[in-house]
Amino acid sequence: MSEITAAASEASVSQPPYSTSSFHRARWNVMDMITLISTKTIPTHILTDFDMEAAEELRAKLSTKESKVTITAIILKAIAIAQLNHPQTRAYKLPFGHIVNRPEPVAGFTVERMVGTQAAVFFGIIKDPHKKPLAQIAQELQRYGSGDLMSVPQLAKEHVLSKVPWIVRRVYIAIALNIPFLREIVNPATFGVTSLGKFDLNTLLAPNVSTCIFGVGTVEPRVKVIENEIKARKMMTVCFSANTLVVDMGKAAHFLASIQALIESGLAGHLTEEEELAKAN
Repeated sequence: MSEITAAASEASVSQPPYSTSSFHRARWNVMDMITLISTKTIPTHILTDFDMEAAEELRAKLSTKESKVTITAIILKAIAIAQLNHPQTRAYKLPFGHIVNRPEPVAGFTVERMVGTQAAVFFGIIKDPHKKPLAQIAQELQRYGSGDLMSVPQLAKEHVLSKVPWIVRRVYIAIALNIPFLREIVNPATFGVTSLGKFDLNTLLAPNVSTCIFGVGTVEPRVKVIENEIKARKMMTVCFSANTLVVDMGKAAHFLASIQALIESGLAGHLTEEEELAKAN
């Protein structure tokens, strides 16, 4: 009996009731951004539903066999246009109360890619989306989604950074976030959009790696009352998270309302001449 007990005791010591593995380097970027930036914010969250009928119609009218306009492209442009009239949403906070104001909108968005056998999240950027045609924004999004990892500068930069030793990365990012010209390299986006729509989820509450973050889900038919009539409309739930250390709740609400008006109007007044002609046909 003692031999059996000894053998069982030895087995329990040599084989612990759990397993361990290394945290894959491809996931370092997203985790460092979340832990080093979002934990220093005090976010407020506003959920609302956007009527996407006009946006869906615009997407269909502007899409061709050669160039597919996406809802994400429309969302990015609408947010960037709204940021022009809401400068607080383009700002971020430095230590000791200093606020840095950004002159132009830069769209940020999550990109899910495979690095070997590991699913990884990257942060893509598109500069000046408010100035670009929707087809061009959609093309840039497509490159992020399917282009070779090292052929897209932002993805290549993040991929190379993920290979830097962990402690060196953390120190560099921590310092960079406090120095404006270095922060422009580490986190250049003035807003971020993250979506789990492909998983048929309604929305998500995303961490504030930028002052303004939008969690969006899938566009789906829902019942809506319009002029006392019940109608089926294409709707999308949006969760807007704003860092209240930079943007107060009232201005955040006005900002979200501006974006909603732009999207529900089909970006009226903000399309190129070619886009207006395609929309009219």
